[in-house]
Amino acid sequence: MKKQILSIIFTLTFSISFSQLISYEAIWVNEGMEEDYISVEEIWSEVKKQAIADDIQDFWIVFKVQKDATNADDLKKPDYIVMNGFKDEEQRTKQTNWKELAQKVYKGKMPKRKFEKAWEMTPTVRKETRNFLVERLDNTVWNAPDEGQSLNFFFNGFQALNDDYENYEMKFFKDWHEKRTNAGKQAWWEFNKVLSRSKNANQDVTHFTMDILKADTPNYEHPDSSLFTHQMLVKNGVASRKRVIGDEMTMMFAHFE
Repeated sequence: MKKQILSIIFTLTFSISFSQLISYEAIWVNEGMEEDYISVEEIWSEVKKQAIADDIQDFWIVFKVQKDATNADDLKKPDYIVMNGFKDEEQRTKQTNWKELAQKVYKGKMPKRKFEKAWEMTPTVRKETRNFLVERLDNTVWNAPDEGQSLNFFFNGFQALNDDYENYEMKFFKDWHEKRTNAGKQAWWEFNKVLSRSKNANQDVTHFTMDILKADTPNYEHPDSSLFTHQMLVKNGVASRKRVIGDEMTMMFAHFE
């Protein structure tokens, strides 16, 4: 699995940067059903692979949220975050009979009774799901890790506090991320705007960022960090937003076009 995921992540630059819409599912798993949830996603993995081949969607990723068992706030976080990427609204709104597609995928590979049992398990493993639909506004160029190098995934939700926030992300902080990428510390950064959400989802978050850092690399300091103008840009940029979601994640499954 690790080798497969590493192989997939190397192709990220050829697919994810073309995705304009992404749906996020924040998932809380029913107590004692962690293994069942993984089994369900293993079933869906092959279905999503076929969906991508059939141009129903662009990519699919399942992340496990890392949590500190001694931290009460961490325990409130979702257990998993699933991302479904789409090239555009037309692709996202295609009518799809997912059960028929799954039956096609597993025909001759799984007995019908076993398939029905697995399919019926899908909704039972989730205690709660909260949804966001976001639009990709900007991203850096993918900088692939060295062979065998692991990646750290950071998923942040921000509340815009003024009208300057998007400009600070795309015209100032992006440059920081690009410099950090060129220095070999970062593999990817993306900036997404919330278009809609479910009623039970966080109502304050307006934007999300994803930072993918390369493990075991030195900390990066911006070359202009000592300049007053840079310090003021950082100060005002940080003041234009409030972080309301901050998750570190591990990638469990992934398929791209």
